[in-house]
Amino acid sequence: FGVMALFISLEPSELDVNVHPQKTEVRFRNASAIRSALIKAIKLGLEKAGHKSSSSVADATLSAFKPDSNFQSVQSGQNENNFSAPFPSATAFSAKQFGARQAGKYFQPEANIAGLNELSARFEEENAEPIKEDFPLGVARAQIFENYIISQSKDALLLVDQHAAHERLVYEHFKAQLKQGSVPSQAQLIPIIIELAEDDCQRLEAAAPTFEKLGLYLERFGNVAIAVREVPALLGGRANIERLIKDLADGLAEWGQAEALNNKLEAIIARMACHGSVRSGRILKLQEMNALLRDMEKTPHSGQCIHGRPTYVELKKTDIERLFGRS
Repeated sequence: FGVMALFISLEPSELDVNVHPQKTEVRFRNASAIRSALIKAIKLGLEKAGHKSSSSVADATLSAFKPDSNFQSVQSGQNENNFSAPFPSATAFSAKQFGARQAGKYFQPEANIAGLNELSARFEEENAEPIKEDFPLGVARAQIFENYIISQSKDALLLVDQHAAHERLVYEHFKAQLKQGSVPSQAQLIPIIIELAEDDCQRLEAAAPTFEKLGLYLERFGNVAIAVREVPALLGGRANIERLIKDLADGLAEWGQAEALNNKLEAIIARMACHGSVRSGRILKLQEMNALLRDMEKTPHSGQCIHGRPTYVELKKTDIERLFGRS
């Protein structure tokens, strides 16, 4: 929990200071207007910073990039026949004693440089899209660990969590469609039959009208099964529908009565967004990565996932130069 000091300027006539004999309490004459103004100001402030990431995460990332203090580099003036290697158990030793054959396992400069040059040229050709100043999240350059997108802007390097970012996008698109009235659905050629405990089937059947608002159409199929006839179009072909339905059944058991589900719409949307987002481990093409970045730039709150974690980390060029002692 944090502490906040809030300063509100208003006409003295809008404040009643005589509601308590000891003046320990004051009252706004139009409290609902003050509340609405506060909510609007907070909402606008959050939307203005909608695609910004946490600076504290970037600071932690910079710290993680600091060189290892145990690393030993070759000192000038050292005997040319001896060197210090950056291996944990290595000490200075004679290259002649080590032997040319063993040394060749680690040092093949000509072959490595030739291969590196070829790889570098191919990488630059594939990543030839120019960096445009009007792209706050830059242009995708690569994907690592099958989940993180490396992007480059005019003055920064960005590392994007593709699953967390897309989860936020799907969540916000769900909310926008629901606000407009209904969430488009996509019919299944063959209904998906999912076997569940009888209690879970009863809860899902009771909640079916609520799910229909979100583009998910269910009906009872016998005593211990549910038939899924339509799914939200936003989920596309990415979602594992069986896992989604079982997750929603767990949620219903946790939330209680079906009548209260209207108060849980955002929680239901969050579960759908998680199942409908790009999963970790999926290889993306550059066009797909850039499409994700562009969508993040125009979607509110895209700097944080629906669980409150950052969707990307940004390192300014000046920060990177500082890591290498250039500033």
